Amino acid sequence: MKKEMTVDTTIQLSALAENAAYLIRLPLVRLSNYYSQLLERRINIRQTLALVNAQVAFFLAVFPMESPIFIRFACLAWLVSALLKCKKEL
Repeated sequence: MKKEMTVDTTIQLSALAENAAYLIRLPLVRLSNYYSQLLERRINIRQTLALVNAQVAFFLAVFPMESPIFIRFACLAWLVSALLKCKKEL
């Protein structure tokens, strides 16, 4: 009887993990579909994450904030890195 419960618990945990992965991935898939419509070509989730990374880096590098200059340079370096990654991915 113990083995049956263990197998049943393992199956339930596996189903729970699959459900959680689906729920986490769903917004990325929808965003990927949106970007695909904008770019008029199919892009995958990895390319979508590269675009989101570049957008966040741009936001932090360009918009004014009260911070030391080295943080501004770090954000600028992040932006350049993100743009190069986008160029490579797309």
